Amino acid sequence: MKLDKMVLTPWIGGIAKNVWNIISIELGWLLCILGAAWGHYWLGLVAVPILLVIHITVIERHKIYTVFMVALMTMIIGFFADTLLIILGTIKPNRWLMPAPLTTLWDLMIWVNFSLALDTSLRFLQKRPLAAAFLGALFAPGTYYAGDRLGALRFSEPHFGGLLWIGIVWIFVMPCLALMARYFYHTPKKYSVSK
Repeated sequence: MKLDKMVLTPWIGGIAKNVWNIISIELGWLLCILGAAWGHYWLGLVAVPILLVIHITVIERHKIYTVFMVALMTMIIGFFADTLLIILGTIKPNRWLMPAPLTTLWDLMIWVNFSLALDTSLRFLQKRPLAAAFLGALFAPGTYYAGDRLGALRFSEPHFGGLLWIGIVWIFVMPCLALMARYFYHTPKKYSVSK
């Protein structure tokens, strides 16, 4: 009986952390998108740091430096990916503070928010770059399309071309994010920076 509790407790705890992670990622995305759609651009800038602190407190308590490094690197990758999509004419986000063709601050908060999934609910992709490419190309266009439908950004016409470009960009973005997260979260001890 005691052995069963020892085996089940971490397993249940892991499921609870993944469920919370998925809920918080969706909540952060929604607050950023609705904030941009309603003209309350600051909403994502307030919500995502709060979710980041909760994530550190609940899930990554011993990896604070790593969480911030992965968030920063994800934001940089996201800046280039979405700026490229803007330059290509694929998307046009609602503007706030940053001039075109650069992506916007509220959009960068979505990338920071997404970074919180890279070692939790999306951890399985860290050793599977081909699966990461496939899933990125498959699911990313839908999130951008949802952002368009909710009013945070606009797609170029025809929508199919925009969705295709997003899928192509994410074929490269998602494996980069997964491998970057693997590097920061699972660097062998002898090579890791003291944190």
